[in-house]
Amino acid sequence: MIKQKWLAVGAVCFLAFLSRPGHACQYNVREVGFIDLGIEPYRLLVYLPPNVPVGELPKLQETMAVALGETSIRFEPVAVGADANQAAMELTRAHGINRFPAAVLVSPDGQSMPVPLPEKMASLAEATSSALEGILDSPTRRQILEKSAESYGAVLLIEGPDPQRNQAAREVVSTAISQIGEQLDSLPKPISQPPEMVVLDQKSLAREPVLLWALRLKAQDVNQPRAAVFYGRGRWIGPLLQGETLTADNLTQLLSVVGADCECSLDHRWLQGTMLPARWDEALQQKVVQSIGFDPENPMTKMEMVAIIRRGMGGSEYPSVPFDYREIQIGGDANEDGGQKTEVGGQRTEDGGQRAEDGKPKAVSPSVVQPPSSKLVGQVMAGSLACMIALVGLASVVIILRAKRP
Repeated sequence: MIKQKWLAVGAVCFLAFLSRPGHACQYNVREVGFIDLGIEPYRLLVYLPPNVPVGELPKLQETMAVALGETSIRFEPVAVGADANQAAMELTRAHGINRFPAAVLVSPDGQSMPVPLPEKMASLAEATSSALEGILDSPTRRQILEKSAESYGAVLLIEGPDPQRNQAAREVVSTAISQIGEQLDSLPKPISQPPEMVVLDQKSLAREPVLLWALRLKAQDVNQPRAAVFYGRGRWIGPLLQGETLTADNLTQLLSVVGADCECSLDHRWLQGTMLPARWDEALQQKVVQSIGFDPENPMTKMEMVAIIRRGMGGSEYPSVPFDYREIQIGGDANEDGGQKTEVGGQRTEDGGQRAEDGKPKAVSPSVVQPPSSKLVGQVMAGSLACMIALVGLASVVIILRAKRP
């Protein structure tokens, strides 16, 4: 009897372990997107001339530590001279910079833009801090961050010059948002608010140069509507949809990934996306806590999320190497991903792309990744549940048979 009693207890514990509904989806992709791993930052290179005053660098470092503390940008001083960082100096030549001090912002995907430093400032620290104001904040980026903090995510619609095409694009985005809204209660972990649309119209393009640069655009090149999906801490996931790829189905497929289980089989390098260069302040963090019900920056929670992400990247450690930027192409045949690695200053690329003579990257053939459709996700979940039920039944039969033996 005692043996049978303990076997019954073991069976109950075994069944309880297998049937825990929240174990497989403790976090979703959206929630994991709210942590900053510090390994995919933008870099602000500040070039210091040989005659920089004594004490200027420590003051600059202290000022940048405060100014960039809540951002996705890291400060890197570069001494101009015989021992200068040659890769960094390539950037100054690419942008025609020949006067110092100067500053350049470098994206995780390797593209760069000069940051004009105002003259007639008392110190380099003040000049750099002043120049950062336009880099770290803008109306549209703030909307994207707020919508991502409060809701499922944000769909940025960049309008072109044609009103009719813009209206059609709005309807496409609205349809995708509506389709996701109908699925909120059936997600692995329900999300209360559906995605929201943020519109950048033609008149406002000039005030968003940093946002456009982060999306590899210039105001003068926006000749048709484009859409991008953001989630978490302003993470851009997937490609910039335009023309024939800007459809409700494609947007819905991208958005469906945001609500998926964080331990899904998609590559976490792709899932993480590239954060916008922006300030993530305490007000935004509080909106996140209210929205998801916990603080993702809590050390224990963050540690668990980091472990999940590393498993999703094959268990590799990435202490200081930024995530590679990945573009996806909706539909079509899958191509083999040969990897992507870019050095600063146009030294080389290992993604099949080439660099122009000015050091800027030319267009790179995108990796092809197909996000799972809602139907596929449902089929996978149903299959997993069926397998679990079968396994539980088999284990129960084995335990009962052993308990009946004399």
